[in-house]
Amino acid sequence: MSKFRQYGQHIILSLLLAALTVFGLWQFGRAKKLEYAQDMAYRQIFTEFTGYVDDVQTQLMKSRLVSDPGRLVDLSGELYRSAAAAKASLCSLPLGEVSVARTAEFLSQVGDYAHSVSMRVLKGGEMTDGELDTIAGLSKYARELQSGLDNLLTEMNNGNLSLSRESARRLNGGATALAGSMADLEEEIHDYPSLVYDGPFSQHVMNKSPVWLEGRADVSEETALETARSFIGPEARLTGTGEGKIPSYYFENGTRRLELSKAGGCLLWLLDDRPVGERTLELEEAKRYAADFLRRNGYYDMTESYYDLKDDCAVLNYAWTQNGYTVYPDLVKVKVALDTGEVVGFEGRGFVMNHQARTIPEPKITPEEAVKMVSRGAPIESTSYAVIPLDGGDEAFCYQLRGSLDGKNFLIYINTQTGAEEDVMILLESDTGVLAV
Repeated sequence: MSKFRQYGQHIILSLLLAALTVFGLWQFGRAKKLEYAQDMAYRQIFTEFTGYVDDVQTQLMKSRLVSDPGRLVDLSGELYRSAAAAKASLCSLPLGEVSVARTAEFLSQVGDYAHSVSMRVLKGGEMTDGELDTIAGLSKYARELQSGLDNLLTEMNNGNLSLSRESARRLNGGATALAGSMADLEEEIHDYPSLVYDGPFSQHVMNKSPVWLEGRADVSEETALETARSFIGPEARLTGTGEGKIPSYYFENGTRRLELSKAGGCLLWLLDDRPVGERTLELEEAKRYAADFLRRNGYYDMTESYYDLKDDCAVLNYAWTQNGYTVYPDLVKVKVALDTGEVVGFEGRGFVMNHQARTIPEPKITPEEAVKMVSRGAPIESTSYAVIPLDGGDEAFCYQLRGSLDGKNFLIYINTQTGAEEDVMILLESDTGVLAV
């Protein structure tokens, strides 16, 4: 081989090496930019979460001071919205398998408790000393939570707190620094008052046992791991256990995570944080993928009710049906990516907590009688059957009356046994979904 040819090959190899180096640096820089963007997004969510908790604390303090029933009702509405927004932000944070059940439970209960008290006061009562003491205890818990969150926000702004899952893995082996700090904060705060009242999030309702798991034997870690791999792939690994109301196993594989109950190894939730590509599927196709997922995993006789389209995904709600009744307490949610039809999210806790065969009583009133009981003769277009949850944890067997008024569809629920109007829902229908409020 001539020296000229050898020299030429050296030049080519050098150029290739230089190109690979440049490409590697570009890839590294791109990864850093993505990580930075993710950190900034989580930082914004955490800042909003802190602000909402601050609003909750302020509204609780005001609730202790007002005497006008109308103003108390307004405050309870503001408190309910702030607590709901705070919980939504909390659920969006990258906390992985770390439990923040106490904080989530507090946010679920506090607004509903204030609303329950305000409704009683509006009907002519007064806040009792016990209720005032409870609100004072809730306010104290909110202050301690707010103080802890402010400290975490300061650490975050000083660069001492990592948020993204990628950067946290390099720091401490998988659990985000934020998750650990939030867990420590929950341990430091004293318990808030037990809430027992007539509301859907009262303590005696939250403390009910998961009906669907009764009598099921615990599965081993090995058996649970096999189940997890069937959902999120062969590289799934156990990342922790939970000992709350539903003892469970947590598993992870890259962007995919899930939780299985120890009793029976039932799927509680699944989430895939992968980026979703450009939308290629229509809603009806997404429904077929969701229905197939449910059938393959043992959820039969499920009826799709409401849906929401967001971020190139479809979130579909399904309720169990029994003898023609739509049983709304037995609810699951399925999230389908509209690029491939892959199921990237599942929520089944409501189903696990409530699912069982009901003893359905014979109606004591006819559908025609139920229609006549509708206020002001609102036009009814169809009648079906439903089981709906009531405040306090009970259920009602109802006629579901559907109609429209002033261009909006509505649902009215009339008790098949008593003729009582149990609930009224307005359907919010748009290009992005159908929701009931």
